[in-house]
Amino acid sequence: MEDLSTGGKRVKEPLLAVRGVSKRFGGLKAVDQLDMTLHEGEILGLIGPNGAGKTVTFNMISGVYPPDEGEIALDGKIISGLPPHRIAALGIGRTFQVVKPFSELTVLENVVAAMGVHNYRGLGSLARRWDTGENKTRALEILEKVGLEDMAYRKAGLLPLGNLRKLEIARALCVATKCLLLDESFSGLRQSEMEQLVELVEDIRESGIAILLIEHNMRVAMGLSDRVVVLDHGRKIAEGTPELVRNDPLVIEAYLGEAET
Repeated sequence: MEDLSTGGKRVKEPLLAVRGVSKRFGGLKAVDQLDMTLHEGEILGLIGPNGAGKTVTFNMISGVYPPDEGEIALDGKIISGLPPHRIAALGIGRTFQVVKPFSELTVLENVVAAMGVHNYRGLGSLARRWDTGENKTRALEILEKVGLEDMAYRKAGLLPLGNLRKLEIARALCVATKCLLLDESFSGLRQSEMEQLVELVEDIRESGIAILLIEHNMRVAMGLSDRVVVLDHGRKIAEGTPELVRNDPLVIEAYLGEAET
């Protein structure tokens, strides 16, 4: 969709637009009038100190919480207020800080289960088999993409953290046809595992999926992101290229200075 109201110049609308969004919990304003955009083929970093409102923002985008103010749009269509399964079906997938697979199922079965948003759209569909050849083939393709094809028939509960992070991304890719939200996917990983995950995230972007990531590791966040948005106490205090944001006095005071001491 394109905005044609710029003096004849064709400007492509963002894939994901967060406009004036706020969220309160009792007397706490966790997110305060946030404006943010994510464009096709872009990696956008969302950073800030603990409690800055980053995961709350993810929860509003993915439908866990409705915003109290403002709106969220995907491809120009308002999605704020829709339930999580509707938003997932529109092409937004996400990971979580704490990885919780179905530990007694195999890696392959975990990925097939994540396809449920497309396979079960009403009571009548509950009678269908979930482990069809088509679903397994698609799941194996996703596992190959994230580098877990050799572990497809291993129980998910036996995987080390680095591979669990990959499995979490694989499950999100079952629905993330347009946009992938990564919530601290690099947390707790060794350097070699981080390097593998950086390569995977870049490959996902190259496949045409836009990425919004929360990340406390500044080297990873600044190295991966095309642009960065910085939150502090729920408000956006900076936005721009990693180099611009890195040198912003407000950012240094609120977050980067603390992180690099």
